[in-house]
Amino acid sequence: MSGPKRKRDVQVNFRVSPEELALIEQKMSQLGTKNREAYLRKMALDGYAIKLDLPELK
Repeated sequence: MSGPKRKRDVQVNFRVSPEELALIEQKMSQLGTKNREAYLRKMALDGYAIKLDLPELK
């Protein structure tokens, strides 16, 4: 007998430093969420990153 079929059956893993983990947890706390998986999924799919091309600052 098999268990229920997961809607999300692909696992993605990545490493962070202790400082990065603390920052992630701080941001989760600010939002009032405790579900890290849901938070990281939402940020990966709907979050954004900005890359500035400022050669004069290099």
